[in-house]
Amino acid sequence: MPGKRYILTATDMSDWAKYAETKGAELTKHLGNAEMLLVNIQEQSGLDFYAMLMASQAPTQDLIRKEAETTLAETARQLSEKEGITVTPIIRTGTVPNEIQALLEEKKAALLVIGAHGQGYHFMPIIGNIPAKLIQGSPCPVLIIRQEDMRPYKRVLIPIDFTEVSINQVTQSMPFIPEDAEIILMSVCESPCASRLRYANITVEILEQYRNKVKGEAEEKINQLIEALETPRKLIPHVEIGIPHQTILQYVKNNEIDLLVLGKHPRNRLEEYLVGSTVHYAINEAECDVMITTPA
Repeated sequence: MPGKRYILTATDMSDWAKYAETKGAELTKHLGNAEMLLVNIQEQSGLDFYAMLMASQAPTQDLIRKEAETTLAETARQLSEKEGITVTPIIRTGTVPNEIQALLEEKKAALLVIGAHGQGYHFMPIIGNIPAKLIQGSPCPVLIIRQEDMRPYKRVLIPIDFTEVSINQVTQSMPFIPEDAEIILMSVCESPCASRLRYANITVEILEQYRNKVKGEAEEKINQLIEALETPRKLIPHVEIGIPHQTILQYVKNNEIDLLVLGKHPRNRLEEYLVGSTVHYAINEAECDVMITTPA
């Protein structure tokens, strides 16, 4: 039997964070032989600020921490009873990305679950660039909860580009996807600009032939990938022509996708700023939960 696996769920104990807490508990139960770590990071700067406002530094910090401990322990107890799993509450003081990454590495966590929104007067703000920093440094897949619907995932979209990252997207996400879920493996092929081709005397018919050829080759590659995976899961090939991030987000919106799985390419931050990132667009705009897998 494999060793126990850990799902780390970061919470600021806000209303929005409850969705991440619930999904983290559900996935812990689904994974089997797993434990959920319910983690709250208190930033020291925030503690100092509120202590100053209260004009009583040490007692105020103690009070804030005790309140957080009580709230977190009660949430852990409720989740444990509801799902029949082990939930361990953990409070640390420091910077959010650093403390969470340290815990992920310490526990060799299988998954990090965070909310897309959330803030609290003495809790961890999962907002702004925090998810981006967590994704950048996380040694395991990161699941960002963007929807209130807590039902198990039924339709999952995995856009692939046939690199090693694509293999990771499928294999790393599979343990967290229900076995009866429909998984769409999608390739988005960028099309040459039609207006430029017209100046080069390329007809609409030739352009359409080119698009059909590209789509056919991409679908053949997806089928080869499905065959190589040797899985009984329901994997559906799908190819579209368009701009990747726009096409992916539109497909999510039009096809009732519950989970979007994207792979993190090992780019540095300057490259992502210059060329943009499908991951960045997905975190901010996708109308479903988003999982970001790690490079090999």
